[in-house]
Amino acid sequence: MSAIEIGAVIFSLLSVGFAIRRSVWNWPLGIIGVALYLVLFYEVKLFADMILQAVFVVQGIYGWYLWTKNRNIDHIVNVAVLNLKQRLLITVAIVMFSILWAEALIRYTEASMPYVDALASTLSFAATWTMARRKIECWILWITADIIYIGLFWYKELFLSSGIYTLFLVLAVIGFIRWNKNLINTASH
Repeated sequence: MSAIEIGAVIFSLLSVGFAIRRSVWNWPLGIIGVALYLVLFYEVKLFADMILQAVFVVQGIYGWYLWTKNRNIDHIVNVAVLNLKQRLLITVAIVMFSILWAEALIRYTEASMPYVDALASTLSFAATWTMARRKIECWILWITADIIYIGLFWYKELFLSSGIYTLFLVLAVIGFIRWNKNLINTASH
């Protein structure tokens, strides 16, 4: 357990807590957390996750911009759902990009567990992309990614990160429930 891992966990936890509350502040806290995870994943040769963290910085800036633009006076955003076509496209994209990314990792790096790493990373990318657009499905993607990460990090002996992803799993379920309540309340008005 390193200081970088501890910092990444703290900022990531704060970010998820603010995301559950639909607060715009989840984005800057998340950017700090993913920057720290980028360094950590480089150190343990989880290259797909390292690259993902760099992408998350860009997505974090994009999400921060969108949420700042679409918030109410309390800095809270309302949520929506993906349509069937969007769900199918995201599912196909996740499968395709996971396979392509894993094959690239096998060919060009010494990545540990390339298929698992690529799938978890692709799910996380899709989750962040849908979260930036305030889509409730982001939480389903996070739940799936978190389950994979719990096992991956445990295997890589990143026990603190495995533990925190167990907590992230619980928080993702809570996030889904809370966002669903907002969706129901918004639809009834």
